[in-house]
Amino acid sequence: MSPLPPVFLALTILAVACTPVHPPDEVATSPEANGWTVERSLTKTIDNFTFHFPAEGYAYAHRDSLVAACMQAIARNQAMLAMDSFAVPYTIVFYPSKAAMKQAIHVGVSGHADYWTKQVGFVATDDPATVEKENIIPPPIAHETMHMIAMEKWGYPPESSLWMNEGLATYAHNNCNGRTVREIGHYLQAHTMTYPMDSLVQRFYACDEMIAYHQSAGIVQYLLEHDGLEKFGRLWQEGFPAFAAIYGMPFPEMEARIHADLAQAYPDGVTIDWETFRKGCK
Repeated sequence: MSPLPPVFLALTILAVACTPVHPPDEVATSPEANGWTVERSLTKTIDNFTFHFPAEGYAYAHRDSLVAACMQAIARNQAMLAMDSFAVPYTIVFYPSKAAMKQAIHVGVSGHADYWTKQVGFVATDDPATVEKENIIPPPIAHETMHMIAMEKWGYPPESSLWMNEGLATYAHNNCNGRTVREIGHYLQAHTMTYPMDSLVQRFYACDEMIAYHQSAGIVQYLLEHDGLEKFGRLWQEGFPAFAAIYGMPFPEMEARIHADLAQAYPDGVTIDWETFRKGCK
């Protein structure tokens, strides 16, 4: 028998050498076996922000516009707080549902900003069943990114300043169902729906969300427009008991000024269908 041609011999050796060898427990095993789960996502980093998107669905299809909306909101919020730069690394994650967010971080809401983990999250979907079941609203991008920026500027607020944190974030968006913070504030005031300030200061998250957030936003807007960032920042850090020392008057006197300003701005009142409005900023 004649010897094998050199080329054939080389190909045979190459084929044998390239045959993978698997340990017995890995042979014919799918990635999902033995408790493993395959999760696919897209990641993009811009400056100090790392974005994560699911690999399919609404957020995936709109990832570029959602990233652009985040970057624009961050720039506007920085300008509102007179911050020339923002270099703290943050992760911004988009989820297809509140249930998916809750599974990932044990919190299922439309949006969140975590000062301690440096993560911001949003739910973005157009699935009718999910929107109806979970009362989905458009991603609150301006709101949550303002939380992020304000807390990095002044630190995590003491309990008596939580109303400032939510009020500032609500004012940053300044639009709920086509109404501004001032319009909503006047409606609440005219219909005797506002909370005593003690309630906002001492148990903010026990208050009705749509009322407390917008009432606080109206106060925040007035304080910023009439007294500036420096005093606002001091109140954020020192807490509400320092209000009179910082602003030169007790809060009831400031509150009377806010009410008078709104009454002058809207002499004919503001009409809102509250039963529809109270379901959220759609």
